[in-house]
Amino acid sequence: MPEIKGKMRPDPDKLLAQLIKESRGKLTIFLGAAAGVGKTYSMLDVAQQRLKEGVDVVIGWIETHGRRDTEKMLAGLPRISPQVIHYREKQLTEMDIDAVLARRPQLALVDELAHTNVPGSRHKRRFQDVKELLAAGIDVYTTINIQHIESLNDVVTQITGVIVRETVPDYIIEQADTVRLIDIPPQDLITRLKAGKVYMPEQAEKALQQFFQPANISALRELALRFTAGRVDKDLKEYMQIHHIEGPWPVAERVMVCVSGSPFSAQLIRAAHRLAGGLHADWLAVHIEEMKRRFPMGDKEQDRIGRNMRLAEELGAKTLTVVGAHLTQEILDVARAHNVTAIVIGKPHHSRLREIWHGSVFDKLVRQSGGINIYVIRGTAEAEPVPAIQTAPPVQRLPWPYYAGGPAMIVLITALGLLVRKWLGLVNILLLYQLPVILSAYWWGRWPSYFTALAGILTFNFLFITPTWHLMMGNIRYLGSFVTFLIVAFIIGGRTELLRHEAWEARQREKSTRALYEFSRSIAAVSDLKAIAAGMARQAAETLEQEVVILLPDKEKKLILWGRHNPRKRQTNNATGQTLSNPAEAAVATWAYQHGQSTGRSTETMSGANFLYIPLKIHGTVLGIFGVQVTAKKVTPEQRRLIEAWVGLAALAVERVKREEEPRNTSIPAENKPDFPPAHPRKKGLSGEKTQ
Repeated sequence: MPEIKGKMRPDPDKLLAQLIKESRGKLTIFLGAAAGVGKTYSMLDVAQQRLKEGVDVVIGWIETHGRRDTEKMLAGLPRISPQVIHYREKQLTEMDIDAVLARRPQLALVDELAHTNVPGSRHKRRFQDVKELLAAGIDVYTTINIQHIESLNDVVTQITGVIVRETVPDYIIEQADTVRLIDIPPQDLITRLKAGKVYMPEQAEKALQQFFQPANISALRELALRFTAGRVDKDLKEYMQIHHIEGPWPVAERVMVCVSGSPFSAQLIRAAHRLAGGLHADWLAVHIEEMKRRFPMGDKEQDRIGRNMRLAEELGAKTLTVVGAHLTQEILDVARAHNVTAIVIGKPHHSRLREIWHGSVFDKLVRQSGGINIYVIRGTAEAEPVPAIQTAPPVQRLPWPYYAGGPAMIVLITALGLLVRKWLGLVNILLLYQLPVILSAYWWGRWPSYFTALAGILTFNFLFITPTWHLMMGNIRYLGSFVTFLIVAFIIGGRTELLRHEAWEARQREKSTRALYEFSRSIAAVSDLKAIAAGMARQAAETLEQEVVILLPDKEKKLILWGRHNPRKRQTNNATGQTLSNPAEAAVATWAYQHGQSTGRSTETMSGANFLYIPLKIHGTVLGIFGVQVTAKKVTPEQRRLIEAWVGLAALAVERVKREEEPRNTSIPAENKPDFPPAHPRKKGLSGEKTQ
C-alpha cells in the first residue's frame, strides 16, 4: 500500500468530528435571501416526496403565514400538536419538543430556525430545540433567511438599515449536512409581495417601502449566493481531504482580532470570522487587559467584553486574555507568538488631539507590525442587547466607620496643631492635614478620603484662619492653598483606589493559579475518588468563593453527590450516595449530564437554576457534573475561564481514577460506586464539545 504524503494525512480532529456527525441526525437547511422566496414551500415539497418514499415524517412546527399555496402542502403530513404556554395572561404556542422526542420520527420539520421561544420553554431559542432533536438521532429539515446568520448580521444592517435581533450562531449552519439555497429573481419576489402571497396587503406595502426594496433584495440575494458558494467550496475541500484527493491546498494563514469593551467589537469579530473563512485560516480573538488604566473598567464594559468573547467562541475562534502594560507591544507579541499573518482592528473614533496627546495604536501597529497585515474595519454603534437574566444591583449600606475614621484623625491633627502653632507656621499645619487624607485613601478608598479632605479644610479654616471660630475666609490668600489641597486629595484618593483594585485582582489571579497547581500536585498519586472529589469541591469553592458540588453517576446513571463545600459556612459535606436535596436543581443537573452541555445559571437553558452545571467531559464522554453556585446574573470571563480550568482538571482526575480501577477489583460498595462509560485512550487534539 503506498504511503500517504504528510500533507494528505487526514486530520484526526476532523475524522472524530465526522464520526460524531454520523451518529447524530442529519440537518438540512433551506436558506433564502428574504421572506417569501419559498423556503417553507420547498421544505414541505421535499417532505412530501420523502413521505411517498416511506420515510416517517412529522411536522414539529410550521409557519404558513396564511399563504394558501403553503397550506395546501400540509395535506397528508402528520403534525405534532403544539405546546400551550401561559405568558403574561396570554396563551401562546410553541413546538412540543418532548412530544417530538417521544414520537421519534425519522424526519422532523421545524420551521424558522432563528425563532426565539416564549419564556417558559425548555430552551430560549429554536435552534437549541433542533440541536436536541439531532442529538436524539432525528433528521431535521428547517428554514432560515440570510440576515439571521450571526456573522453576516452587521453586513445586513449596512445593506438594509434594519437591525436583525434574532440571529443563529454560525456553527449551527456549518454543522448542517445539506444547505439548499431557495432563490427567485428580485422582481418575482416583489410581484409576490404585491399579489399578497407573502404578507397581508397593509404589511406588504410597508415592507416594499422599507426592507423589500429592489436594491436590498439584490444585495441580499448576492450575499446568499456567496454564502452558499463558500459552503460548497468548504464541502468540496473536506471531501477531497477525507478521500485523499490531492488539490491546491491554501497556504496556512492565521487571523487575529483585537477585542475590547467597545460597542464596535462585535462587528470586528464578525469581520475577522469572514476574513478567516475567505483565507481558510484559523483565527483567534484576543483581549488585552491593560495594567495601567486611567479609569477602572465599569460593569457595562466588562459585560461587553464577556459577550464579545462568547461571540468569538461561538464563531469558532480561539480566545485569549493577556495582561500587559503596553497595548501595542502586547498585541504584536501575541501575534508573533501565534504566527498570526493578519490583525483586524477597529477604525479609531477619537479626536486627532487625543492621538497627539496619547499616541495612536493604529500608527504604532502599522510601523511595528513588520510582515503582519493590518486590516482596519469601520464600525457603527449597535444597540445594547437586553440581558437574558435581569437582576438589580445590590443595595450597599454606607460604610459609616470608614467615614468616621478620617474625622477622628482630623481631631488628633487639630489638637496637635493647636499645641505647636507657636513653633509651626499655618502652612506647615495645613500640610499636616494631608496625613489623614492619605491614610483614609489607603485604608478605606477615595470617597472617605474626599470626605476627610473637606473636613480638614473646614476645620483648619474654622480654628486657624482669622477670624477664628467662623467659617468665613478672612484671608483670601489661603484660597489657592485650599484649592491645591483639595486637588492633591482628589488625585491621591483616585490613584490609591486604582492601586488597591489592581492589587486585589493580582491577589485573585495568584490565588487561583496557586490553588489549581497545588490541587493538581496533591492528587497526582491519589487513587481514592472520594478523597479527590471532596478535596476538589473544597479547593474549588474556596477559590471561586461560591458553593461547589461534584456529582457522579451510579450504576443506574443517577447522579449522586461525591463532594460538596460551602466556603461561607466553612462546611464540607461529601454526602456519598445522596442526591441533591432540591428536586429542581437535581433535574437541571441530570439534564446537563444526559445532554452533555452546560445548563442552569448563566446559560440559555434552564437559567432559573441557582447553580451552573458543567459536564466533566473527556473525548466526548460525560463522566459527571461540576456544579457551582452563581449569585450574580452572569459569570465574568475570568470566572468562566477559572471554572473551565477546574472542570478540565476534575475530568482528567476522574478519568485517571477510572482507568486505574479497571484492571483491579475495588472495595467500594456497589450501591455507592460511580459508574462511567469506558474511558478512551488519550490523544492530543481529540476533544469533546466545547462548554458553552
